[in-house]
Amino acid sequence: MAQTIVHDTHATHGLTHHEIENLRPDDLRSARRLMWVWVDTGLAIFALMALLGVTMRAEQAGWISFGPDVFYSILTLHGVGMISAMALATMGGIWYMMRLEGPLDERVAYWAYGFIVAGVVAVIVSVFPGKFGAAWTFLYPLPFIGATWAPWATGAFLTGMMLVSVGWSIWCVQLLGCIMQRHGSLRNAMGWDYIFHNRAFTEAGKQPPSAQSFAAMVASIDGLLTGAAGMVIGVALLAHLFNPSVQIDPLWAKNVTYFFGHAIANLTIYMACAWVYVGVPRYAGRSYHTSVPLAVAWWGTLIFVLLAYFHHLYMDFVQAQALQYIGEAFSYLSALPTVVVTIFSCLMLVYRSKMRWTLGSIFIYTGLIGWVVGGIGALLDASIPFNNNLHNTLWVPAHFHTYMLGGVLLFVLGFVFMMLEERTGVASALALRWLVGTTVFGGMSTFLLGFYVAGAAGVPRRYATEPPPGPHVASWATVGAIVMLVGMAIAMIEGIRMATTKPQGRLS
Repeated sequence: MAQTIVHDTHATHGLTHHEIENLRPDDLRSARRLMWVWVDTGLAIFALMALLGVTMRAEQAGWISFGPDVFYSILTLHGVGMISAMALATMGGIWYMMRLEGPLDERVAYWAYGFIVAGVVAVIVSVFPGKFGAAWTFLYPLPFIGATWAPWATGAFLTGMMLVSVGWSIWCVQLLGCIMQRHGSLRNAMGWDYIFHNRAFTEAGKQPPSAQSFAAMVASIDGLLTGAAGMVIGVALLAHLFNPSVQIDPLWAKNVTYFFGHAIANLTIYMACAWVYVGVPRYAGRSYHTSVPLAVAWWGTLIFVLLAYFHHLYMDFVQAQALQYIGEAFSYLSALPTVVVTIFSCLMLVYRSKMRWTLGSIFIYTGLIGWVVGGIGALLDASIPFNNNLHNTLWVPAHFHTYMLGGVLLFVLGFVFMMLEERTGVASALALRWLVGTTVFGGMSTFLLGFYVAGAAGVPRRYATEPPPGPHVASWATVGAIVMLVGMAIAMIEGIRMATTKPQGRLS
């Protein structure tokens, strides 16, 4: 039996009723329309990339055989496509939240969207039919040395990555402008006076930035830096493609590439945090208040997430040793503050509350578990003694898939169903919630466990044909992935049903 939801039809998302009333209904509908374009596109790309992912695991299990060339091309597209998909979805959601707090030009947002989608299309063309297969990291000189694909495929891939960087940078500039206009200065946006002059700040009747605003600020500032790095490495590699006499230092290229790719991949989870700050309080029937620990935690994330990538270069013996220790320290620091504060605050929000357990809240809350488990796996890999044994194994895709699939994706789905539930005023039936929960979480756990077990056993990553026990583990992991996708399909059908149900509430 469906559960009726009693909710605030103003859907304030952390704003006061007065502030939401200052936004015209047409503007709200238009902002939501744009948000759904971003989110739906991201989920559509995710679905395609998930099918490619299952295909690769089936190849490693020995169920099918399409050859290593095709495998590495699919691996390349899967990596770029998944990160782009989750970035698109989280960017759309956080753009909408900031639109509720300040002015944002939808035309600029659509331009950013267009560049990113064009970039994804260019990458797809480079793989099908171009057969580009240098992986999403495209580390120099791999795209050029001994390549089995045509030079135009390399050019198409690099052009696609640069287009994604351009769209990402446009979005970051627009979001940062909105934050600055909302708060007046970067100092205010960071909550400086709220932290260091709290009494005067409070007595003046001022309000600190919202929790989701901190996530937006970090994403926009760090995103601008990483987007610039992506364009720099793209231009350098294109210059080498057109003129091979242009020499590139491989260590420099690897640093810039990982500074770009690693940070963007990690920023998706921090952008998704904004959805947690909005969703959990609404389901718990409580308010989420910005605190000093939260603000300080996000200050740390602003710096730490940029330099955590150094743990990918531990084995590069020519790298300065000081950077290796910075990488280890910052890998821990980038994960702990925001995770600890966010998880603790969510636990306190749910504790002794009248929590409504719908599909939306189940997805969001379970995503917190995936974030923690994936983070622990990442911290182990960032520890130098473990890194020596685990980094070139399936342990790395294990932790990465855990916090992307079991964290970011679940946050996205939770936010989507929260919006749909508020739109219809009714939650999904209990039996359906059990069915989706059992298939999605059971299948996902089995799928992810396969990576961890194989990684701990020393099975190398990025191998089309794996040594034992890789094929055996890949077999039951593939079964888990199929079960998970069945659950996702059921959830998608339920989402479509709710989206086509007659809306309730004037902001829907």
